[in-house]
Amino acid sequence: AAPRFGLDRLRTLGAERVVLLGGGTSVGFASWAEHARLAIRNFGADGLIGMGLGAASASDTYSLAQQRQRWEAWRTLQRLHIAGVRGPLTQDEVSAHLMPVDISGDPALLYPLVRHVPRPTRAAPRIGVSLGSDPHSRFDVATVAAAVDEHARDIGATEVVAFALSTADQAAARHLSDRLTTASVVHAYTDVAATMAAIGSCDLVVSERLHGAVAAVSLGIATVPLSYASKCDDFWSSVTGRAAPVTVGHSADDLVDAMRAAEQERAGIAERVRELQDRLQRIRGELLAWKSGTRSTTRP
Repeated sequence: AAPRFGLDRLRTLGAERVVLLGGGTSVGFASWAEHARLAIRNFGADGLIGMGLGAASASDTYSLAQQRQRWEAWRTLQRLHIAGVRGPLTQDEVSAHLMPVDISGDPALLYPLVRHVPRPTRAAPRIGVSLGSDPHSRFDVATVAAAVDEHARDIGATEVVAFALSTADQAAARHLSDRLTTASVVHAYTDVAATMAAIGSCDLVVSERLHGAVAAVSLGIATVPLSYASKCDDFWSSVTGRAAPVTVGHSADDLVDAMRAAEQERAGIAERVRELQDRLQRIRGELLAWKSGTRSTTRP
C-alpha cells in the first residue's frame, strides 16, 4: 500500500491533513493505538480527531480478554483531539486516562439525518431480532426465541425478522429462525441502506449487535438491547441514563418484560437521541468546515 500513501501525500502537499477515527470501541486498545499511529505516519497527518469513540470499561472482563488496553500508547499520539465519546462509561475511562471529554453519542445515530430511511406502514406488528456471533452468540437462542414468540402472540405480530448484521451472523440468524414458532424471515446483510430499510420496517427490535440497537433507536423504533459487553451499556446509558435491561443469563420472562416496556420508553429515548444528533451534527459541521478550508485545527 506504500505507493497509495505516497500519491495521497503528493496530492495533498501543502495542505493540513488529519486522521478521522469515527466511532467504534477503539480508544484505549493497544491495537487501535498502533493503527492510529501508522495512519498518522503513513499519511503524514498533523494529528488525529476522534468522533463518538467508545472504550471498554475497566470492569469489562469479556472485552478486555479479547483485546489488550494500553493507554500510554494513546497518550503518545501527536495532536490527539477527541471531539466526543459514545457514552458515560467511555467518558469516565477517557477522562481518567487521557483528557476531559464530552458525550456526543454514537456517530451511527446520524444516518437517518443524512439518508432517508423508509418506514412502511404494516397491517400487523413486526419484530426484528439480531444475535451476534463472536464466534457464537452469548445468549441462549432457545430462551430468546421463546420470549419473542410469547411477545409476538401478545401484540399480534405475524412476522419476525432474524437479522444477520454481518456475514458471520448468518448461522445464528438461521438458528433463531428455526427455533421460532412465529413466521420468520432471515435478512442477510447486503449493505447499510438495505439493512436500515429492513430495520425500519420493524415495530420493535431486540439486538445483541450494538449497531442493531443504535440503528433502531436512530429511527425511533422501540428497542431492547441484549448487553454482552460494556459497550452495550455505554451506548444504552447515553440514551437512557442506565445500563441495558437484559444481560447474559437472562430468563425468557426478563426479555418479555423488557419488550413490553420498550414502547413506553421509546418517546423519552427519541428525545435524548435528538439531543445527541444535534451534538454530532455540530461536530460534523466543524469537520466539513475544516475540509472546505474555512476552518483550521490550529486557529479558532
